[in-house]
Amino acid sequence: MYGNFITLTNIGKKELDKIVKYRLEPLFISVHSLDKSKREIIFGTKKSMNGVDNLKFLDENGIKTNIQIVLCPGINDGKDLYRTLLNLVSDYSNIISIGMVPVGITKYNDNEILKSYNKDSAGKVISDIKKFRNNHRSLKGFDDIYLSDEFYVMGGVPFPSYKQYKNFNQIENGIGKSVNFLRQVSDFVRRNHDLYCSMAERNKNNKKNHILLVSSEYGKVIIEFAIKIIYKELDGCLERSGPDIDIIEVKNNFFGGNIKITGILSGRDIESSLKNADTGKYCRVLIPESIFNEDNLSIDNYGKDDFRNMGKNVKIIPEDGFSFIKEIFSAL
Repeated sequence: MYGNFITLTNIGKKELDKIVKYRLEPLFISVHSLDKSKREIIFGTKKSMNGVDNLKFLDENGIKTNIQIVLCPGINDGKDLYRTLLNLVSDYSNIISIGMVPVGITKYNDNEILKSYNKDSAGKVISDIKKFRNNHRSLKGFDDIYLSDEFYVMGGVPFPSYKQYKNFNQIENGIGKSVNFLRQVSDFVRRNHDLYCSMAERNKNNKKNHILLVSSEYGKVIIEFAIKIIYKELDGCLERSGPDIDIIEVKNNFFGGNIKITGILSGRDIESSLKNADTGKYCRVLIPESIFNEDNLSIDNYGKDDFRNMGKNVKIIPEDGFSFIKEIFSAL
């Protein structure tokens, strides 16, 4: 229970008392909506309001929570989302953050009610949240409301500022992860500006190395931002003398639908994409470590050695800005 998103719909008084007694916090709670009819649709049970009652009990007993709302177009966004947010920031005292993510629709979905967000509808959600924050500045917690990175990528809208994410309480939920990555890239390059420019200058007469970055459809957008930051911060010296950087955009055929984030790319899809690429020309083929679970397996049970066996130049790297930069410059 502790550290994962739970709904609180199926826990009893004994478990609630244990949470309070041992201060098992912060909890990560999936709320989605506070409206009874909406919750019945989303949770698929008429007992879903138990979760709201239990959340209120925990809040009144001082248990800190981070709230998740999975937004489903036409169901719990728009006016329902407004009411949910207003109630949460008005009536609860111990909510640390409220994060909203778009519903994931796979190719296996047979529920006609569930739809995907697109550029226009994602932009509408971004606009709605901005208006809510601006109109309710007098309420505690008005600025602890966040949208996942996916909404900004889908909507083609710039990310909020780094400072707006405060403590990045839901970074593991894909909220602020891209902004944090880009800040790490920018900070690291600035601190090592002279060193990297001199390395690039020494390398200007050598044959350029080639790097291939493996990413998802959304991840590619962020990596492209990062490369632009590097070129800008280094005044073009990397562009002239650094390695050539290519990105391979792996489509998620394993899940299909609108699943376009990096963390749940399958080994099968990555392997298929690499087979169709001329990987032999690259000094490194970089695969993000975020595709692995705690058991070091991908969503379809590929292990790290399975990926390394795809080529001697394959390397698995942590998905943070510092590791990204180091790999770029180690290719000089």
